[in-house]
Amino acid sequence: MKMTSRGLLLLMGLVASIGLVRESCAQGITFQTADITLATRTGSYDFTVFVANNSASQANRGLRYLHEIPPKGGLLIMQSQAAPTPISVSTAGQALPVDLLFIASNGMVMEVHYCIPTDSNTPITSTSPVAAALELPCGSVTQYGILAGDTVIGGGIGQQP
Repeated sequence: MKMTSRGLLLLMGLVASIGLVRESCAQGITFQTADITLATRTGSYDFTVFVANNSASQANRGLRYLHEIPPKGGLLIMQSQAAPTPISVSTAGQALPVDLLFIASNGMVMEVHYCIPTDSNTPITSTSPVAAALELPCGSVTQYGILAGDTVIGGGIGQQP
């Protein structure tokens, strides 16, 4: 069977694609998504975010393997609602800058960190016990006017809309 150079390139691309899919599945980590609403002084804004539910592997993977974060997307890292604890978030291995919010179990935004450095081994730790951390695309804090005291609703936090 004679194969043209175009056919060989197509075959090589297919083999490479299968390898990438296998690598992604080998990690065995999947995220559910949730709709959340950020209620700020400037309005209410809806997002659809990935949710890491108390799984160290999910929280550690975070947004590291994404090439972009949708404008109204992000990652919600959940901790115990009944027993909030300080949360540390690291961007080691992450190429995308994010804004970081620490959220109390009632949905109140406790801390806001704007455009945290990428690929940093230095974790950012909440100054008080919180129930969740929310990573949003860098610039979201400014774009939506997010401040401490605002509210996140949905995704297992606060009151459901």
